[in-house]
Amino acid sequence: MEKRVAIVGAGISGLLAGKYTLENGFNPIILEAQDGIGGVWTQTIESTKLQNIKPAYQFSDFSWPSHVTEDFPSNTHVLEYIEAYAKHFGILNCIKFNSKVIGIDYVGECEEEMKGWDLWGGTGRAFSSKGKWHITVQDTRNCSTEEYQVEFVILCIGRFSGLPNRPDFCGLELFNGKVMHSMDYSAMDNAKAAELIKGKRITIIGSQKSAVDLAAECASVNGEAN
Repeated sequence: MEKRVAIVGAGISGLLAGKYTLENGFNPIILEAQDGIGGVWTQTIESTKLQNIKPAYQFSDFSWPSHVTEDFPSNTHVLEYIEAYAKHFGILNCIKFNSKVIGIDYVGECEEEMKGWDLWGGTGRAFSSKGKWHITVQDTRNCSTEEYQVEFVILCIGRFSGLPNRPDFCGLELFNGKVMHSMDYSAMDNAKAAELIKGKRITIIGSQKSAVDLAAECASVNGEAN
């Protein structure tokens, strides 16, 4: 049986899954909704740096390049490092970009039988001899769809998989200014993002890292006095 594996997401976890499935003789296909690898590192504001010290944030089998000397590398260096890892281990050839998974269905076993399984495949093995996973994928550029059939699925979409927390505020519909989530701001081109906040009075709701980063970004664009 051909052991095809679908990996959803080409962030760090997806790349690791791709590397180890390749090494173990499987046939992985990595489905990534964006047009590049790196997950959250592809959507950061200009001032973002690594929070962990560099030696604590590296692949065990792929060291940081010697030219990156900072203890807390910039987001650009982090993304370059991740891309170098994917190239070094031949993972890029397995990735289908602009491919958003919109449906996953397991076909080949009845639902009643699957409910009685205590372990994968009903046997404790990852690959079932009967069923297959049917994955529906949408091309984000033209909205066309395609279906893939694989024997195993690994989800690597992480905690921050494009689902911003947008609480409802009473009276927000009366506000005439622009309201946006930090995730949407981070996804913007740096120059366009700076232009958006230049000369504006800005309220930031929240006090965690993304809020502090945005406050620093606003101060950098508009001057510390503002």
